Amino acid sequence: MVVYKGKDRIEFGYKPYNEAAYGGSPGGAPQVLYRVGYCLSIEPLYDPEWNRLWVLRDTAISAPIDMISRKQNVKLRLKWIQGTLAEFAMKGWLNDHDNWFGEAKLYHDAVGNELYFYWTGLKLDTLVVRGSIGGDVEWIADLIGKMYDIKATTIHSYGANPGDPWEWKDVYLEVSTNGINFTTIPGVTDFEFRIQNQLRPVFVFNDAGLKTLSSLEEMEQIVSCNLTMNLENKTWVDYHVDGTELYVRLTLPGAKYLLLNKGRVQQMDPVLKPEDLIACKLRVEGRWLTHNFT
Repeated sequence: MVVYKGKDRIEFGYKPYNEAAYGGSPGGAPQVLYRVGYCLSIEPLYDPEWNRLWVLRDTAISAPIDMISRKQNVKLRLKWIQGTLAEFAMKGWLNDHDNWFGEAKLYHDAVGNELYFYWTGLKLDTLVVRGSIGGDVEWIADLIGKMYDIKATTIHSYGANPGDPWEWKDVYLEVSTNGINFTTIPGVTDFEFRIQNQLRPVFVFNDAGLKTLSSLEEMEQIVSCNLTMNLENKTWVDYHVDGTELYVRLTLPGAKYLLLNKGRVQQMDPVLKPEDLIACKLRVEGRWLTHNFT
């Protein structure tokens, strides 16, 4: 008997598709799948929405006549530490709005004890990047897809390792009031950038009798950031009270960045404790996002 565990060899790879028909896969042709980075966790979710069907009964047994699946919901959460790659997942998500074929390999030993989970039609719903002083800079992607299944073999392979992982010392935050002249935000100890595509799953009647998605439609994109910083002066209080228009940029290794454009401080809460430095927790809501993941 084989018991799989997290210390076994586990790999994840993906292939982006700009496809006319939603939910495609590589088919019979072997593909080299891209890596997202150094995965911390892979969390699939499959919910067939089982529903008990109750009817007026003509027997003494009080039980539903069947359990019927309403819809088939497929989701996947990926958490990883980023490294420098030739192909960044963020490019397909934020530039090309691609769909993904994804595959995860669980390798226990060389006696054929392998499992492969795979997904089709994956699309980005929410992307979060967060970091704290002394901790890892984590990326979290919540994806919605069309199909989820498992197999015992694969014809695909996985690409090169992502190189050196991005550390907290490699990133910093900047602010500008005109989108041109940026200065480093002083005293930041924690940050979180959040991008929400607000995907709307579309289910329709079809002649194949499937209960899977017909399409995934992106609605209004919402971008925001949360910052915790040591209180040094009244600058950010003025931004909050005056409703100052701000550009907040998360600068990343390799000249990459995420830029929150024409935002305003929505909330600012000073944290006053006698045993600690006075800190401010604030939230900036942006109008749109730009980046340079190419």
